[in-house]
Amino acid sequence: MKVVVVGGGISGLSAAFRLKQAGADVTVVESEPRAGGKVRTELVDGFLVEHGPNGFLDSRKPVLDLVRDLRLDNQLVQANQEASKRYIFTRGALRALPSGPLSLLATRALTARGLLRLLYEPFVKPRASYEVEETVFDFAARRIGHEAAQVMVDAMVTGVYAGDSRKLSLRAAFPRMYDLERTYGGLVKALIALMKARKANSGSAAGPSGKLTSFPEGLETLIHALVRRLEGQVLTGKPVQGLLRQNGGWRVLLADDGSIDCDAVVLSTPADAAAWLLAPHAPRAAEVLRQIPYNPAAVVAFGYPPGSLPRPLDGFGYLVPGHEQRKVLGSVWCSSLFPNRATKGRALMRSIIGGARHPELVGLGDAELSEVVTAELSVLMGGPMPTPAFQRIVRWPAAIPQYTLGHLDRVAAIEAAVAQVPGIHLATNAMYGVSLADCVARAEKLPALILGSSVQS
Repeated sequence: MKVVVVGGGISGLSAAFRLKQAGADVTVVESEPRAGGKVRTELVDGFLVEHGPNGFLDSRKPVLDLVRDLRLDNQLVQANQEASKRYIFTRGALRALPSGPLSLLATRALTARGLLRLLYEPFVKPRASYEVEETVFDFAARRIGHEAAQVMVDAMVTGVYAGDSRKLSLRAAFPRMYDLERTYGGLVKALIALMKARKANSGSAAGPSGKLTSFPEGLETLIHALVRRLEGQVLTGKPVQGLLRQNGGWRVLLADDGSIDCDAVVLSTPADAAAWLLAPHAPRAAEVLRQIPYNPAAVVAFGYPPGSLPRPLDGFGYLVPGHEQRKVLGSVWCSSLFPNRATKGRALMRSIIGGARHPELVGLGDAELSEVVTAELSVLMGGPMPTPAFQRIVRWPAAIPQYTLGHLDRVAAIEAAVAQVPGIHLATNAMYGVSLADCVARAEKLPALILGSSVQS
């Protein structure tokens, strides 16, 4: 079977790799000059900067399976131990987040009143009915209290989605939390049950630890390996102009007047591009895809000489909850995260701005944006920040899709409409999860969906 994958990001490349493994003849077409989408690593003047994700959690089996099948497992590196320490900016200072039950009792991230309400969580009854959809913020406020929801959970949502916890659907954006309450009746009860289960299985081989993981030369190592294994079947700089149905299959029309005939098409593009290609064939799917919003974001990476910062970079970094009304959403302390991110004892920080709070900032020029971030960091880091010795700014006008209330209904509507168009399949983070691991997990399912009983074991 001949399959064309439209979109050469991590979703499309991993989908193509899995389809090739299953025996399909696969071609990937990507409009940009390079494959990888938002997964890009740049090494400049001894600073290694990730344009998109920093890594993946090694608790996600599909991505570990992909790494193993690409023979990259011997190159994996876990984040430094000190990266387990994370901060949150609240009440005018960076405060360490609790790393476990004991540190929770001593945390200053919450006031005494907020901590007491959080500790009451085991006594909060689960919802009587789950028919009415709940936002992430409403769920958190109900279970752990308004303060913890406003400080800790809102910051977490910022870190994952650059979004608004009061708009995102709990079930769509954080399905694990939703399932834990439904299954165990509460978060603490779930934690206790899962710890007991882990202890009971301690005699078996240890599973993944859930640590942030990458490669010595950055996350783009994964992209390069996928492109190599696809052996020349990744065509870059090839925008797709349309899809034509013909003879029970499809013709993929390219911008250079070329075309590729195939039996099936996988759309692994952002929602707007997928909607444009689907509109002539599945107008309802196109209409609903266009309803999925995206937030813009800019990555601002600064490098500094040794010993020039107002405080040590002694952890992963920090997030800023929305009620603090800061312009920076958070910063990752890259040089403390993985080795070789900054040479010669220098420091590398990567700050994120924009998102749901200040989308207009993404459009600022480099000089103005640099000034804004430096001024913000002087507040957030607790002292005047020096002029960076290195700077790299990356803008993503449509950075992260937002799983707002009604998202799962939208996904169901899109799938129902596309099911009426044989040979079209979707693998987009606008629908199936925004993380790299989610994209890889969706790709793993495609061979069975497309090739059916012909999938090789």
